[in-house]
Amino acid sequence: MHYPFERRCPFQEPREFAELRAGEPVAPVTLPSGAPGYLVTTYDEVRRVLSDDRFSRTPVRERAGGGDRGGFDFGLSVADPVAHERWRRLVGSVVNPRLAETLRPRIVAAVEELLDRFAATEQPVDLMAGYARPLALRVLGDLFDVPDDLRPMLTAWAAGIAAAGADMTAFGAATQTLHRCATELVARPHGSLLAALAAARHDGHALTEADLVRTVMLMAIAGYETSAVQIGNGVLALLQYPEQLGLVRDGQVGGAVDEILRYAQAGTGFAGITYTLEEVELGGVTVPAGAAVLVCLDSAARDERRVPDPQRFDITRGSARYHLAFGSGGHYCLGAPVARVELEEGLTRLCRRFPGLRAAYGTENVVFARNLLHHYPRELPVLTHCSISTSGNTVHE
Repeated sequence: MHYPFERRCPFQEPREFAELRAGEPVAPVTLPSGAPGYLVTTYDEVRRVLSDDRFSRTPVRERAGGGDRGGFDFGLSVADPVAHERWRRLVGSVVNPRLAETLRPRIVAAVEELLDRFAATEQPVDLMAGYARPLALRVLGDLFDVPDDLRPMLTAWAAGIAAAGADMTAFGAATQTLHRCATELVARPHGSLLAALAAARHDGHALTEADLVRTVMLMAIAGYETSAVQIGNGVLALLQYPEQLGLVRDGQVGGAVDEILRYAQAGTGFAGITYTLEEVELGGVTVPAGAAVLVCLDSAARDERRVPDPQRFDITRGSARYHLAFGSGGHYCLGAPVARVELEEGLTRLCRRFPGLRAAYGTENVVFARNLLHHYPRELPVLTHCSISTSGNTVHE
């Protein structure tokens, strides 16, 4: 069985997932490289992989960028369970829900400024290029108080990531730019977040300058494109279901974020590839040591044993217990509170500012792009001052 499976409609799962959940939740697959692996599709087993230290991302990070990583290690030095736990305690003491609420006014200001520009742009306007990506980049820059003279470098990195697609050489070149930006940022007098991270202490340990650079990079790589494409996916799902968009416009926000994360996930599953450090019994299957294991968050979020009527998009059900979009256990995303605030404010204020928001050419004509980690609208042309109409199914590129 070859993975990934063909996805004809972006928010409708391939039939293979339901079949595997029912009969083979841990299944041997062949990856695009031709290498063997194991695909995990049920909620309980996906959560177990995410929470079990016998599944490691160290081999993934060792291979990232090839033999020459240009002076950065893609988080390799914090991949070891002990080092990872120490790093999480230090970073998590600062990057937490309190920080997210502190950032909310700045996120609101960024959203409103971008919406002002969006409203002044000739119609139709591409929501991805004109709103989703600029918002994610602005929030990232504000998070680390990136000074004006370094923001062009951050913008160049973001453009490189967007253009790289599945080209890992281009991804590596873009990441070199991010490393230079992060190194320069950490070398200067710190903004509030970096200053707090530099001052954090736990059991006599502190973050070194190299750790701070690594933290900036990990949070940027994990947060920028994921946030941008999740906003795009979320808006498209709402445009497909105008009655749900109306609920968001009327104030049902928190549930919308969780249901979008469940139903319209941005990830392809390859971001979560891990390797077994020893032989593991998983879902009735003996997975040998050194095996590649992929968790499918999208399939877990549609596990019939976990989610009632999982193929239905309904923001009134929204609850974090229905998805694992932010991970689980010791690998739960530290940036999740900030991402939630960004999605809440970004989606709600967009819908309220433009109550007639609709897809310019119908949602059935939106073309999806795909790279190794995400699938998302390549462009999402919208009209901001028209009445809402019904729409059909979206097609893949």
